[in-house]
Amino acid sequence: MTTLTHAQRRTTCIHEAGHAVAFALGGVSVHRLAVADEGAEAWRTDIRNGRMCTGLWGLCEKADLVLPRQFLRWLMSEGCLHPDGRGHPQLLQRPEGRAQVEGFSARQQHEIRAQMVGLMAGPAAEQIFTGEAVHLYPAGEFDEVRQAEDLSWLLPARDAFQHAAALTVRTLQRPDVWAAVERVAGELERAGTLTHGLRGLLPAALPDWPPGGAAV
Repeated sequence: MTTLTHAQRRTTCIHEAGHAVAFALGGVSVHRLAVADEGAEAWRTDIRNGRMCTGLWGLCEKADLVLPRQFLRWLMSEGCLHPDGRGHPQLLQRPEGRAQVEGFSARQQHEIRAQMVGLMAGPAAEQIFTGEAVHLYPAGEFDEVRQAEDLSWLLPARDAFQHAAALTVRTLQRPDVWAAVERVAGELERAGTLTHGLRGLLPAALPDWPPGGAAV
């Protein structure tokens, strides 16, 4: 990492605000936003689970995804340690894996979609802000996009990732949503950390949003 410039810090604030606004629209609680000081050469900050966030310039700390216990038990019985789908595409393609995924309730599927859109909204907001064409590729430079693609394996619709990626971009391009991103980014840039009062800056959750893709 190099010294954090003013322009990079502003872009980081947009990135984290994009996450926060999209998570809020999907009903995922956001607990804290933080950004490194201008001129920093490295940055680290504590997060709620007792770990330390390092190697980044900013943080959007949100509620964790909660998955069914029976699914987690099945993963453990198959020798899998990550409940978010990472590294398990072949496992989840098996009939018993698909049966587990198809057993998720509508509410659980909604939460997975909301987490996916919220993850991709940071990279998408950054690219919109810098004037780039928005590319949300799992193999690209943004780890959050890969995380979202991993989560798509936990949904029965096989177009879930493509659907969520397109929805992310369309949503951020709405004037009211982009205005919310800029508002939150401005407050984050000024304060450096947002906790108290953050909820009041974020939009209310939209009913039944984000919608799902076509089931297979």
